[in-house]
Amino acid sequence: MSNNRRKPASFRVEEVEIVTPPPSAPPPGQALSEPPAKVPGLPELRKGIAWGSLFLAAATGLVGIAAAIWFDALIKDLLARDDWIGWAAIGLLGIVLFALLMIVLREVAGLLRLRRLGLLRHEADSAMRQDDKKLAVDVTHRLKQLYHRRQDMAWGLQRLSEHENDIMNASELMLLDERTLVAPLDAPARAIVADAAKRVSVVTAVSPAALVDMMFVAAENLRMLRKLATLYGARPGTLSLMRLARMVISHIVLTGGIALGDDVIQQVIGHGLTARLSARLGEGVFNGALTTRIGIAAIDVCRPLPYIEAKRPRFRELVAEVAGLS
Repeated sequence: MSNNRRKPASFRVEEVEIVTPPPSAPPPGQALSEPPAKVPGLPELRKGIAWGSLFLAAATGLVGIAAAIWFDALIKDLLARDDWIGWAAIGLLGIVLFALLMIVLREVAGLLRLRRLGLLRHEADSAMRQDDKKLAVDVTHRLKQLYHRRQDMAWGLQRLSEHENDIMNASELMLLDERTLVAPLDAPARAIVADAAKRVSVVTAVSPAALVDMMFVAAENLRMLRKLATLYGARPGTLSLMRLARMVISHIVLTGGIALGDDVIQQVIGHGLTARLSARLGEGVFNGALTTRIGIAAIDVCRPLPYIEAKRPRFRELVAEVAGLS
């Protein structure tokens, strides 16, 4: 036999370079393991001491301590006199403190009444959108509490009490509330706005001083806001009147109705009459239109129910009425 053995094949093992893949980016929401590198050229921000806040806090505390010391010394001096002057002064001091307490309570009550109107309007709107009969009944009950002491609302309250139990739908109950209680107040509210706008227009047209114009317009608008809030059941004090003014301005800005240019006035009263108006008369018409816009916004803010069946006052119609063109 021939020896035909095959020689084993030689294998060459090549070196394979193992490349490590770069680290993948972390998924969204997962923090990096290493902090990011600092951007060169930007100084590191350090949180320092709020010196202004520290100054105001210290100054407020110092004034409070000084007032307490003065009050304590005043009481001791008055009691030490033990005569009619001291006792009269103590009596007057008690009247001052009692009056101050009543003023604070009145302001708090005014703020609460203003807040109640906003809550009623919001819940009435929710009751209609969700067809929530229970919430609608609750809104109706609170409306009756709001107006139960007013003689001018007696007929509406009686009519509401006669028919509210016959209605099974939330929207229909809110509609009945509007017809019997809120809608009768819309006409006097419209008259209040129109009268205020007319006074502003006349005084602005005849007044020779711009400062007098500004003061009168501001005072008349605040007076109009107080009348409207009282009509709808708020009876605001000083602080609540300021809050109402801020709410009205915010409402005007959000609804995009603050722009009252010459084009708006011309569309309302006509191009020909606008061209013949003098500068003072034109300024009076413009201020009257601005007061009208503020009054419409105040009605929207103070009205305890949204507009369901009743129509919202239209700006152009009121301006035309103020200008005597309706």
